[in-house]
Amino acid sequence: MQISNICPLCGSADCKRMPIQDGDWDYDKSGFYLICNKGFQCTIHSDLYFGDDEDVIKRFNMIYAFLLKNHMLTTEKGKREYKFFYQESTKMEIIDDATKVNVARLMMNYPEEFMEKMDAALINLSIEYRDYGMAIYPGYELFRTLYCNMMQYSADETETSGVLDMLADLNYLNKNDNNVYEISADGWKHIYEMKKNKSSNHGFMAMSFRNETQKISNAFKSAISKCGYEPRRIDEKEHNNQIVPEILYEIRKSKFVVVDITYPNYGAYYEAGYAEALGKQVIICCRSKEFNGENKPHFDIAQKSAVVWDSEEELEERLIRRIEATVGKNI
Repeated sequence: MQISNICPLCGSADCKRMPIQDGDWDYDKSGFYLICNKGFQCTIHSDLYFGDDEDVIKRFNMIYAFLLKNHMLTTEKGKREYKFFYQESTKMEIIDDATKVNVARLMMNYPEEFMEKMDAALINLSIEYRDYGMAIYPGYELFRTLYCNMMQYSADETETSGVLDMLADLNYLNKNDNNVYEISADGWKHIYEMKKNKSSNHGFMAMSFRNETQKISNAFKSAISKCGYEPRRIDEKEHNNQIVPEILYEIRKSKFVVVDITYPNYGAYYEAGYAEALGKQVIICCRSKEFNGENKPHFDIAQKSAVVWDSEEELEERLIRRIEATVGKNI
């Protein structure tokens, strides 16, 4: 598809675009830094436009949905814009730079089935129209929100109306005589149930709990939270049970386990092994000084692809990327 002058996210010709300033991508003369009137700021690599028109449209639908949930990446140094590119051959590779998003990976979760598309469109609407009773008008501005596939304005307007009508037929939207829609009570109930019925939203933290690990713990908590999961530390949970059964219960309930081996801890090793046996994703993290030092971690665990870091800020950013790549966001 040829790069046009309209905004790939909202369709406006008024959104600002500037040459790419990033040193890694400044060779991309067709790519651009975008400031969208809908509040999005990001870098668009020209390889996103390579391919069939329908494929390109779907890619930007996914970028739009991604930005609805995560406008920017927040770090200790402030907010940073995402940089989107498309590379099929590397979609399974882990990228250290948390701001760079390979849309080929996002496309693995594109809603192709009818009900998947309806559910995904309803979630997007709930983000853009957060308050009960807010009016929803069919038109071009909903093109990305509703995962539409055609670009012509007349066809697009028909398609947005059609998707809204289908959502109304499912009782997820109300429609009045003026063809204005709103999310219905059944729609909000369905949104709640979709969020509640998602797979476990816990990320368990296995580590040594002492003063020296407090910053590591904070980085873990921040990264897990920013990916949409609830960080769980057993020493912070109120309970009256024996500690080991409670730990095993929390691991079984969790979607994944993050393990710090900077400060070796037999309990953390045991918890990592238990999680592996359950088929959970286990993410090993270690400071580079210890990982590459004389007393590096035990071979059985060090041979896994670890998140190796020098600063807690780097740990947080790399852990976000690793969770996104191996577990997926829960937002």
